[in-house]
Amino acid sequence: MPLALRTGSVIAFAAMAPPVSRWMSPEELARLAAMRAQARAEQFAAGRWLARRLLAVTFGGEASDWALSAAEDAPPIATHTSGAVGLPLFVSIAHSGDCLACAVSDTPVGVDIEQLQPRRHLDTLIEATTTEAERAALPELLPESEDEARLATFFQLWTLKEAWIKCHGGNLFQTMMGHVVEALPAPMSQANGVTWRRDDAVLALVASAPVDALGLPEAAGWRLRERESAD
Repeated sequence: MPLALRTGSVIAFAAMAPPVSRWMSPEELARLAAMRAQARAEQFAAGRWLARRLLAVTFGGEASDWALSAAEDAPPIATHTSGAVGLPLFVSIAHSGDCLACAVSDTPVGVDIEQLQPRRHLDTLIEATTTEAERAALPELLPESEDEARLATFFQLWTLKEAWIKCHGGNLFQTMMGHVVEALPAPMSQANGVTWRRDDAVLALVASAPVDALGLPEAAGWRLRERESAD
């Protein structure tokens, strides 16, 4: 079960990509043309090129040999233009500011990024989006904790649950506010999710494949499960 991950800079990958007309599908080009914000267009192009590069390294061929579906409300599905590579292959792309991440696998995978920025009403957000078990296992979430540690822990759980949605499907509001998914710290050998830091951002990955194969030395392991009932 191959599982590969790569992170990088939006600006760097947007600059290194060949002209998009050489490798994007008509559907992708239409989405790109509809984007009014230059920053959003750069994120889209950089993510799609990074995904193709990672698919080529992981599954073979050249980056331009890979096609990605372009539905706006679904993660991209990858196909090889020659049809020589077995399907399905799953792709997850995330970006926040200049931070970019992509994961590919032959089983469902999800990746998410959030920049570490102060949030208003953090107490209310934590209470609304975390479970009692999460707060008990993570004292950094409690009001007495240092502000930076509290914010980083909150974003770890937030990105994990967004990555879960990208991997397994679901609604963001219902998952967060309905406590559909619970994430607790776990040894890497038992984890189906990881979080780590890159500059001023928190990243999370959730996968059906073993996450310890990624070999992220500074990552924290998590076990996510769908809860039988809400709080």
